[in-house]
Amino acid sequence: MKTISVLRLFLAFFLSGLPSGAVCSDAAFNQLAASGEAALPGAQPPASPGQAVEIEAEQYLPPDNDAPGFDWDAGALKSAGPASHFFRTDPDPATLLSSPWDQGKVACELAQGAHYEITAPPAFYGEYIKVRFLEPQPGCGVMGGFVRLPSVAASSAGGLCELPPTVRAFLDTLAYAEGTGWHYNYIYSFATFEHYGEHPARRICSGGLCSTAAGRYQFLSKTWAGLAADLGLTDFSPPSQDKACLEIIRREGAYGLVLGSDNFDNFSAALSKLNRIWASLPGSPYGQPTHSRAELWKVYRKAMAR
Repeated sequence: MKTISVLRLFLAFFLSGLPSGAVCSDAAFNQLAASGEAALPGAQPPASPGQAVEIEAEQYLPPDNDAPGFDWDAGALKSAGPASHFFRTDPDPATLLSSPWDQGKVACELAQGAHYEITAPPAFYGEYIKVRFLEPQPGCGVMGGFVRLPSVAASSAGGLCELPPTVRAFLDTLAYAEGTGWHYNYIYSFATFEHYGEHPARRICSGGLCSTAAGRYQFLSKTWAGLAADLGLTDFSPPSQDKACLEIIRREGAYGLVLGSDNFDNFSAALSKLNRIWASLPGSPYGQPTHSRAELWKVYRKAMAR
C-alpha cells in the first residue's frame, strides 16, 4: 500500500550491499501495514554472493487486557431488536450488477441513500456484496445481484456501520493512511482475493520482503489467527475485519480517544498511541516517512462530513 514499512530504514542499509538488481521495491515496503515489532535484518543469516535476501514481515499485536472498547452486543443493530435483513445505499449513485465480472451487465439503477429489504444478510464477494430483494423493486427486472462495497452505506451484516460516526471516520482515516481505502480484499503486493471465508494466508515475497498481510487493515495471518480466536470470528469478512481492527485499538487503550476524535487533541493523541502499530501514522518511532497530522485531519473531517 502507500504506507512505508517500519523495516525500510533497516532494509535500506542492509540491502545497500546487495548485488545490483537485488532491489527492495516501494511496493514491498508499502504492503506491510500495522507493523510494529519486526525481525531486524541484522538477525538474518548473511547472504552468499548472488543469493536473494528475504525478510519475513512481523506484526505487533497488543496483549489482551481490560481496556474499554465498543460493545458490539449492544450496538445499533442489536438495540434495534429483531429486524429483517437490509442494506442501504450511499448518497452517491449505485447500480445492481448481474455479475461482478462484467461491469456492463447492469441489472438496474438503485436509488441513492435508499433502504432495501433483503432475504438474508448480504454475502461478501471480492469488492461486492451479493443480495436478493425481499420484494420486486420498481424499475428492476431481477430479484438480486451484486452491489459494489463503496455504494453500500450500511447493512444488516454489521461492522463499520454499527460504530459511532467518530469511530467510523477514524477507521476510514486509518485505511487512507494504509493505502487500502475501502478495499477489504487487498493482499500484500496489490493482489486481491474474492472469498472471505478465511484469511487468505498467502505468503508473497516482493523486493526482499515476504508477507501474508491482507484486508483493509493489513493483518498478517498469524496476527489474524490470534485475534479471530480471541474474538470468535469465523470468517475474514469486512465486518470481522472491522471488529478485529477495533480490538487492536481497544487493547492499545485508544478507544476513548478514537470515540472523541472529532476533537483534534483527541485525534492527535489517538494517532500517537497507535503509531507504533501502524507505521504510516505521524510520530512513528521508526523514522519512516509518514502522513502528517494535518493531512489525516483533513481526511478525517471529510469522512465525518459523509
